[in-house]
Amino acid sequence: MCERITRATELREGHEFRYRLASGFASSGDTVLDAACGTGYGFDLLPGSSNYVGVDRTLATLEVGLVDSVRAQFIEADLCQWEPDFDFDVFVSFETIEHLADYTALIAAAKKAEYWVLLSTPIVPTKKSNSYHVHDFVPGDLRRLMVDDNWRHYQTVQQPSERSEISVFERLR
Repeated sequence: MCERITRATELREGHEFRYRLASGFASSGDTVLDAACGTGYGFDLLPGSSNYVGVDRTLATLEVGLVDSVRAQFIEADLCQWEPDFDFDVFVSFETIEHLADYTALIAAAKKAEYWVLLSTPIVPTKKSNSYHVHDFVPGDLRRLMVDDNWRHYQTVQQPSERSEISVFERLR
């Protein structure tokens, strides 16, 4: 059992906002890797001209019709261990890192993106109130995990209604 956002889920505006923000960082022809894609609804919110690769630990909850899409590919994998073996331009992973016992592989996968990484996580304590969360984060934690000689912090968007922050990182050229 895990948390899942679907097309039918009420009050998913905050989740949709993250994908709409990500769509502004994907150019025509880009490949977007969506780590922890869940039901795959993010595919609908990303640019129509981009290629989409959704990765999740189970594909059993994919929404009907997505598997047959020409622009979408789905991979079943454990994000605590998975390493992408293909090129991609934009990496997104929203409200995921707090679920992973070891998020080292997720950050390593993110850093394989050619251009942009967008990550979000709650920035208030949630472990005690949400049994699916194994880590608590505070503002700036994502920046500390991502910024290095190859990646710079581009911007952070606070989502007070979601008690989350979305951080955008740009690969240095």
